[in-house]
Amino acid sequence: MSAIIFDNYKIWLDEQKIPKGQKKALLAGLDLFAKQGYNGTSTAQIAEKAEISQATIFKYFKTKQDLLVAIIKPVFENLFPVFRDGFINELSQFTTLEDVVRFFIYNRYQFVVDNEDAIMILISESLTNSDLRQAFFDVANEPGKSVVENVSDILARTGELRPELDFPAVLRTIAGQVLIYFMQHRFIGQQDEEKDLNLIVEQIIRAIKK
Repeated sequence: MSAIIFDNYKIWLDEQKIPKGQKKALLAGLDLFAKQGYNGTSTAQIAEKAEISQATIFKYFKTKQDLLVAIIKPVFENLFPVFRDGFINELSQFTTLEDVVRFFIYNRYQFVVDNEDAIMILISESLTNSDLRQAFFDVANEPGKSVVENVSDILARTGELRPELDFPAVLRTIAGQVLIYFMQHRFIGQQDEEKDLNLIVEQIIRAIKK
């Protein structure tokens, strides 16, 4: 599967047996929300791009917010689990703390860069929409597939973590570095990624290795 969430969303949506007008609205909304942002996109623009009327949009979605939720929830429920499981499987192949951290940083950074528009939409809307937050929580904490539990187990198996550290805090530290650097990349511009990512890995190792 491609690492691009929205590409996979289009493939997933194409397989759904829903009315043609509804599908057109979802695809047009997806494209415009990603390019222009939610607040910068009107239903009139979505209707024009989809080549349907605004009445058709509101036939299937009561509000523009409902349209956005209809786009995002399948990403959480149907696509993120695939990316989550693939990441956990790859990460479990590493046995040293440095290799685990290095793969985590490089792999997840590339993932958020590849899905920059999707990530920004998901972050911004999850902050204000409790349904989306719950959908994300359900995916991240699915029994037996919890990201925190699996990554914590992989880190513990290296035998190199400082014993006093709390596993969820360690994971938040590692993941937080990825998101912070991603935001710098998005809003500040081009950086020496190889140098910066290596530095991030070194800083994390110094902080968590016994």
